[in-house]
Amino acid sequence: MTRPGEARKWLGKLGVVGIVSAAMVMIPMFEHPAAAQQTWEPPAQQQWSAPAQGAPVYAPRPPVDTARAVMEATQDAQADNNAVLWFFAGCLLGLIGVIIAAVADPSPPAARMMGKSPEYLAVYTNTYRSVGHSAQLHSALWGLGTVVILYVVLIIIIVHDANTASQGSYFILRQ
Repeated sequence: MTRPGEARKWLGKLGVVGIVSAAMVMIPMFEHPAAAQQTWEPPAQQQWSAPAQGAPVYAPRPPVDTARAVMEATQDAQADNNAVLWFFAGCLLGLIGVIIAAVADPSPPAARMMGKSPEYLAVYTNTYRSVGHSAQLHSALWGLGTVVILYVVLIIIIVHDANTASQGSYFILRQ
């Protein structure tokens, strides 16, 4: 049936394919900046001047810190992204999984929005959706790419073995 050398070659090729596949699954998991150590300093307090005498007193609204909203939304979206789910959606569903990842719109949890100003919420929500959408599409494309690479490697192995087998039988018949 098969010679021991052929079995060893197949095992070697399958081992390489397995290692490459595992690496493609694990690389996106190591790219989470949410795991990086963060330091938060309280924002600088602005000095508000006292209103002139007789002028109506309005409660001053502190300015919206858009940079902080963008940073928090980016970290939250990347931490909430289920990269493994979208990776396997790309693997198992192929192009349909990538289309689903492109169409699906992540939304931030309501608990994170309590007590925030409308301006902060607008910046946070837009950033969260943009980053979350990008992350899930990225993971689905990695899954699709993995499947394509596995198919290409499998086809190369089959064609190579078919050529090797046909050449071997040719030489056997000729001798």
